[in-house]
Amino acid sequence: MENYYYMPISKTILYIWLAIASILALASAGALLPLEIIPLAYFIILSNSKYYYNDEKMIIETGVLNKSQRIVPLYRIINISAQDNIFNFGNMYIKDKEQIVVLKYIKNSKNEMLKLTEKWENAKKENIRNEII
Repeated sequence: MENYYYMPISKTILYIWLAIASILALASAGALLPLEIIPLAYFIILSNSKYYYNDEKMIIETGVLNKSQRIVPLYRIINISAQDNIFNFGNMYIKDKEQIVVLKYIKNSKNEMLKLTEKWENAKKENIRNEII
C-alpha cells in the first residue's frame, strides 16, 4: 500500500513467555509442555495484526482465521493515549465518536502516538467532510 505508515508491533514479551514456558517444560520433564501453546498462539495472532495510517485514515487489520479490518477516519478521532512498559512497548488507545480501539504491543507506543497525533491534528484542520467535532 502506497503512502501508508506501518506501526511496528513488538514480539518481545512473547519471546520471554516462550523462554519461561520452555524452562518450565524442561524442569517438569515435559509435563508443562502445553504452556508453550499460549505464547505461540499470541505470536500467530500478532503476526497477522497490522496497524497503519496515512493523512486521512487509520486501518486496523486483525485475525487469523476470521480476518477483520477496521477503518477509522482521522478527523473523527477524539482522543489518543498510550502506555509503555519497561520493555519499551505498550498499548495505544484511540477513541473516536463511536468506539475505543486498542492497538496492542506497539513498539515505542508513546513515540508512535506523537506521530499519529500530528496526522490527526492536520486531519482535524482539514476536516474533510466538514463535520462538527
